[in-house]
Amino acid sequence: MSIKRIINTDTPRAVGRGVVKLFRTRPKLLLCAAGLCLLSALAAALWVREQARRSLADERARLANQELIPFEKRARAPLRRSEIKFWQNTEATRAVVRFQDSYFAATDGGLVRYAPDGNNSRHYTVLDGLTESDLTALAVFDSKLFIGTRSEGLLSFDGERFESYRWLDRKAQAVTALLADGGRLLVGTFAGGLIEFDGRRFTELRAGAERVRLRAVNCLTKDGPRLYVGTFDNGLWLLEAGRWLHFQTSDGLASDRVVGIAAGGGQLFVASDFGLSAAASGGLQEAGASRAQSFRTLATLPALTSLIAYGDLLLLSKDDGELLALDREATARQSVAVKNLNWPRPSDLSGSRLALVDDELWLLGSRGIWRAGEDTLTRGRGRLAWTPFGRAGEGQPLTTNVINAIALDRAGNFWAGNFRRGIDVLSPDGKKLTHLESEAVREINFLRSGAGAKDPAVLAATSQGLVRFDAQFRATGVTKSDGLPSNSVMHLAVSEGRGGATGAGPSAANFPLALATARGLSLGRPGGKLRSLSTVQGLPSDQVYTALFFRGALFAGTLGGLAQIDADRIVRVFKDSNSKLTHNWVTGLCAAGGRLFVGTYGGGVFELTASNELHSFSGEIGTATINPNAMWGDDELLFVGTLDGAWVFDLRLQKWTHLRDELPARTVLSVAGDDRYVYFGTTSGVARVEKSYLNGM
Repeated sequence: MSIKRIINTDTPRAVGRGVVKLFRTRPKLLLCAAGLCLLSALAAALWVREQARRSLADERARLANQELIPFEKRARAPLRRSEIKFWQNTEATRAVVRFQDSYFAATDGGLVRYAPDGNNSRHYTVLDGLTESDLTALAVFDSKLFIGTRSEGLLSFDGERFESYRWLDRKAQAVTALLADGGRLLVGTFAGGLIEFDGRRFTELRAGAERVRLRAVNCLTKDGPRLYVGTFDNGLWLLEAGRWLHFQTSDGLASDRVVGIAAGGGQLFVASDFGLSAAASGGLQEAGASRAQSFRTLATLPALTSLIAYGDLLLLSKDDGELLALDREATARQSVAVKNLNWPRPSDLSGSRLALVDDELWLLGSRGIWRAGEDTLTRGRGRLAWTPFGRAGEGQPLTTNVINAIALDRAGNFWAGNFRRGIDVLSPDGKKLTHLESEAVREINFLRSGAGAKDPAVLAATSQGLVRFDAQFRATGVTKSDGLPSNSVMHLAVSEGRGGATGAGPSAANFPLALATARGLSLGRPGGKLRSLSTVQGLPSDQVYTALFFRGALFAGTLGGLAQIDADRIVRVFKDSNSKLTHNWVTGLCAAGGRLFVGTYGGGVFELTASNELHSFSGEIGTATINPNAMWGDDELLFVGTLDGAWVFDLRLQKWTHLRDELPARTVLSVAGDDRYVYFGTTSGVARVEKSYLNGM
C-alpha cells in the first residue's frame, strides 16, 4: 500500500490503521521520511533564527551609532511687501531635481522653478518663505522637496508653503548633501555630522565604536546595502551591515577630498580633487580588516568636481566646466585612456558639476544649467551636445550676488561692486545698463559718487588704485605711479565743500580727497599731488580701512584704532588703551543727523560725542561685527550692516531695530541710500527697501 493511498483514505481510523501497517511492513522508509521532514523543519527554523539574529544585530548596530537630535520645526509665513524688492542673480546652480511636474534649481540667489520646457516660471526668495537665498542641495522625500542651505539648516516645500528645520544642539547648520533612501532622508552637513530623518525625528549617524562624527560631508551614494560618504578633507566612509570602514590616501585614494562616487557592477570609483581611484566594492570589508591597500589610481586629474556613471562611461567634470570620459570596461586595465569631451563652455565658468535627473545628463555651474541631448554621447565620440536650460543668464540684474560696495550716481543709477567681478550699473528700476570689468576694474573695495551735486563721476577704490568713471562710464585711474603708497585702496573720502553735509575746515580745505590704503592714508586734491600719512606721522596702523570728513576734521579708521586729523597733523588717536573703544579694528565711519558713528570689527558701534568721547551701543545691539562699507545714514536714521542682518537706529527716538527677514542674506556687506530707498548689499544680492517701510517699524 502506498503512502498516497493512505493519505487519501476517507476516515481517520483508516489512516491510523494504514500507518500502523506501513510501519510494520516498511519501518525504515517511514523513519527516513520522518527524519527528512524533521531536518527540513529544523533547517528552516535555524535559517529564520539566523536571519532574525542578523536583523536584530544590524538594527542594534544602527541604533548604537545614532543619537536623537532636538530640533525646531517652523512654518515660514511669506513676507510679501511691495516696499521691498530684491535684485539677485540665479545663474549659479548647485542642484536640480524634478518635483510636481516641474524642475527646481537650488542657486545662490534662491530657488527657481522651471516648467518642463525650461521656461522660468517662478523665483522663490526669503520673501516667499526661504530662510536664506544661498541654497546648496535638493532631494525629494515624503512627497516634499527638501532644500539644504548654506547656514540656516534644512527646509521643506510642499509646492505652496515652506517649513524650516533647525537643529538645536549644534551651531553648524550648513547642509552640504542630501540623499533620499527609501523611508529616510540622509542629510550631510559640514560640521554637524551625518543626519538621518525619517519624517518625524532626526538622528545622527556616528561611525565605529568610537562614535566618530562624520564632518564635512561632500557627497552621499547608496549601492544596494552599502552607503558611501565622501568628505571634504577626510576621505571616504563606508557603512555596510552595521560596520563602518574608513579609506584615505594611505588606502590608495588620490586625495582625501572626495568630490564624487560611482558604484555598481562590483566596482567602486571615487573621484577626488586630485584624480580618480577604483576598487572592487565586494572586497572592501576584507581589505579594511587586513588594512591592505584597497584602491588603485586610474588617473591623476587635478581640480575634479564631480563623477557620475553614464551608460558604459565614467564622466568627470572640472571646476571650469572641462568634461572628461573613461570607458568603464577599460578601467580593469593598467592604463586608462581619458578622453576630453569638447563643448563650447563659457570662459568664466566655475563651480561646474554633472548630475543625473530623470536618467538625463545635466551640467550645473556658475553660468546656469545645461541638459545633454538624447543619444549625443557614445563610445568613441568626443563631443557632447548641450542645450542651455532655463536661459538663466538672460535678464539677470547682477553678475554676482556678493555685493560688497554700492553707490548711487547723480542720475539715480545704482552701482554694485564685487571684489572679483567688477561693477554692475543698474537703472533705478533694477535693469542692468552695463557691466564694467577689466584688469584695473575688478577687485572693488568701495564706491561713492563724486563731490558736489553736479559732479556725474563715480569713484571706485580698488586693489589696483583709484578709478574715476565719467557719465559715459569711461575710466581714468590713480596708482602708485601717481604717488599712492599702495595700489590697494580700501576706501576714500571726498569733502563736499564748504557748507556741505560733512562741513569744511582745515583738512577739507587743504586736502579735500583722502584715500585709505594698505600702507597709510593719502591726502590731496583730485589730479594733484598726494601726501601720505603713516605710523611714522602717528597713525595707529598703516592698514587704513575707512575715512570721513566731519566738522572740519578728517577721521581715519585703521586696524589699530581711530585717528583724528586736522590739516595734515594727527591730533588724537582713540584706542582700547586710552579710550572707551573696546576693539581697535575700525571698519566704518558714518555721519548721520549731525552725529559721528564708528563701526568696529567685533566691538559693535560707538558714537563720538560732542565732548570728544566714545559711547558704546553694545548694551543695545551687542558687540556686533560691522562690515566695511556697511554704514550709511541721513538726518533721521542710521543703518549698520553686520554678519547677522542690519541694525537701524532711529536718531530721534534713540531706538535700535534689527532687520533680518527682509534681507536676502544675513551678511550685509554694504549700505547706501537716497531720499526714497535704502539699499542693502549682501552675500546673496541686493535688497531695495522703501523708507516708508522702515519708518513704520
